[in-house]
Amino acid sequence: MIHQSHWYALSRATAGAPSLTAVDLFSGVGGITLGLMNAGWKVLLASDIDDDCARTHEANLPAICFERADVRDLSPTKVKKLTGLRKGELDLLVGGPPCQGFSIMGERDLHDDRNDLFFHFIRMTDELRPKCVLIENVPGLATLGKGETLRRIGEEFREIGYEIRCAELLAAQYGVPQMRWRLAFIAWPIDTDLAGSGFPEPSHGNTGIGDLVSNRSLRPDETEGFLTAFDAIGDLPPVESGGIVHEYETGPSTAYQIAMRSDAPDRLENHYAPRLSAQNLKRISILKPGEDWRSLPHELLPAGMQRALRKDHTRRYRRMTWEGVPRAIITRFRDPKSGEYTHPEQDRTISIREAARIQSFPDWFRFEGTYSSQYNQVGNAVPPLMARALGFAIAEVLRDPEKRTRAPKSRYQIPSEFQPGLFSDALQEV
Repeated sequence: MIHQSHWYALSRATAGAPSLTAVDLFSGVGGITLGLMNAGWKVLLASDIDDDCARTHEANLPAICFERADVRDLSPTKVKKLTGLRKGELDLLVGGPPCQGFSIMGERDLHDDRNDLFFHFIRMTDELRPKCVLIENVPGLATLGKGETLRRIGEEFREIGYEIRCAELLAAQYGVPQMRWRLAFIAWPIDTDLAGSGFPEPSHGNTGIGDLVSNRSLRPDETEGFLTAFDAIGDLPPVESGGIVHEYETGPSTAYQIAMRSDAPDRLENHYAPRLSAQNLKRISILKPGEDWRSLPHELLPAGMQRALRKDHTRRYRRMTWEGVPRAIITRFRDPKSGEYTHPEQDRTISIREAARIQSFPDWFRFEGTYSSQYNQVGNAVPPLMARALGFAIAEVLRDPEKRTRAPKSRYQIPSEFQPGLFSDALQEV
């Protein structure tokens, strides 16, 4: 399938005349909000606790009401007042509760205080009664506590009258130049018989939802049709480690590059390359595209990696290739030992703008705050193009329930048995 530049373009304004409403909790900088807007939704409210996310939101999406608040303190009454909606009128409640307690990247603690934010989200659902609920999180959530968390989420949603399904979505299948896996949950009121609907069919590649799985190498035919590093960042100007550049030097040469530069100001924002130590610069200067720590002289390796097995940590210090699909952007993309974040040609890790491009944020979208905060904002964001795909698919079902679909293939299933009150204390405690 060939996509023209307009397919990837993301506008500052809601597409068309919006008839469906959404509220975005845990919104971060607004990746989901931006995607929904470009799928024709009217986002009535976005909310997040982070000050810099609030500043970034105001700089880019000033027409959308933003409430800086902890969801624990955000009452449904306040939400209804800010949106002008009554109970049952909201079309979509969406959010990505912080996932550090669930992620395989950190300590997977079932009792992590951040995990209870999921249940505040359920509380908000119960009191607002939206027509649909969308939650985005990390796949690691599915196996936390040997599936206990997944079962718990299903039980609590059923207790308030919603049936929820989940599936792993790969961002690259929706036009995002990134091998980013996310776990999407979609819940519908039980009496609508829409359970399993709303998951978007892939627009890129030749595979469907669930045909590919994370944490394994993919064959070339399985990534055919995905956007590459060159598609994403090949037009951005050179910049040195610790430097920043504000001017484009060449024009765009791919459909994606054209779209990312559409409506952007002449001044290039956030093209700052993280400052690296002399030792790290020496290490990455040795690496050719596609090479990693195993190609470094033993004496140049960090002490901890000198004892590592060669089959381990194969992405550490890896230099990207222009023809490869970038790996998932994380908040530590500035550190070459965190993964495949070294530029294909230049001796540095990717800039904040390059990471934003890989996340599918257009160049007109600028990030506020310190550099450290910007790393976090970009790394924690939901890719807008993936959010747009979800927005289109959910809107189609809301407008015509006859277009309901079956739940997609997924290696993670929420248990269907219902045991009333099994975890009711969780909602009472929060």
